[in-house]
Amino acid sequence: MNRFGVKTFQMEDFHSTELDDFKKNYRHISCFNEKYERFVLERWFVTEIIRKKQPERVYVMLDSDVAVFEKVDALIDNLPEKPILLTNRNPGFNFINDDITDFLNFINDYYRDGEKISRALEKFKTQSYSGELFTLGEMQLLFEYLELDRSMIIHHVDKTYGLVDGNIHVPQGFDYLELRRRPRKKVFWKLEEGRAIPYFKREDELVRAFLLHFQGPGKRVFHRFNSIDGPTSPLQVWWWNQIFQKRWLANLM
Repeated sequence: MNRFGVKTFQMEDFHSTELDDFKKNYRHISCFNEKYERFVLERWFVTEIIRKKQPERVYVMLDSDVAVFEKVDALIDNLPEKPILLTNRNPGFNFINDDITDFLNFINDYYRDGEKISRALEKFKTQSYSGELFTLGEMQLLFEYLELDRSMIIHHVDKTYGLVDGNIHVPQGFDYLELRRRPRKKVFWKLEEGRAIPYFKREDELVRAFLLHFQGPGKRVFHRFNSIDGPTSPLQVWWWNQIFQKRWLANLM
């Protein structure tokens, strides 16, 4: 980590009025683990605390199951003038461009609103009985805030910079494997200038991927594709192509 100047912090190191309000008012309405749901939302508050220390910078919010295969420099230089830029409706890779206090206030206001919480709780119970999932968490709050058309937009970058994969389990019209648990896009790996680069395939066309989002069971095949210890070998690329293109092998992984 020292080689790249990466700094690590604990969530407990950060404090703000907005974050304290969130911790006080949060209600857990989700089928997922409370510690996880809290963390995912708290990181938005922590991001704003970090941003305020160096407001001239653009910050990338990246999920831990996202692997990026291109530089983001050119992309950052052409971002729209909005504080929060989602690259798609599945927010694994996004940009914080300016003050996001309005979104943080929206989250806190939501949890203070008894009627909204009651509706969310009723929806959670109703959908749980029917086998569907409802979670009052990051995704739901992002979507509802996005509809207000305030300080957040979806900024599609696929055509210019390569495909920003929202979820490796969603085919999006590309060739995919029908696996036991969920479908998964086929990935066609190529070795380019010593680096492994992923492509998806639609009919006979290969589409370069800017990033891959290994959600859910896809985490099983999340490797360190481009080694910091040296160039990727042709044998590694061959093996990854077997894992990502052969159904029988993919079902074992």
